[in-house]
Amino acid sequence: MKDFLFIIKTEGSVWTDLSPEELQRHMEHGKAYISGLMQDGILKNANPIDKGSRILTENNGNIKDGPFNESKEVVAGYFHITAESVEEAVEIARKNPIFQDIPTKIEVHPMMPVGGN
Repeated sequence: MKDFLFIIKTEGSVWTDLSPEELQRHMEHGKAYISGLMQDGILKNANPIDKGSRILTENNGNIKDGPFNESKEVVAGYFHITAESVEEAVEIARKNPIFQDIPTKIEVHPMMPVGGN
């Protein structure tokens, strides 16, 4: 099995853009998706990303407060999963119910083992 990192990017926020009923449905679908990944031994870790990000630049270690670009797109969270291949990881990401609720992109990144693993 290989490790993959999903970076979830959304336009807007499920917390502010959905009605209370839509948010409740979103939370139920999300919990079911995550529970399934956990039961199948696929999910290693997942978390939403909070506001207040910073960027350190190579130029004297200057710190820049977010937002970092003019796009409506924000990094909303990440998943660390295991899969046999990038194709399998893409299929796992494709099943994320967030696609039903808000404009979303999920980047699928293979993770490189370090230390002889």
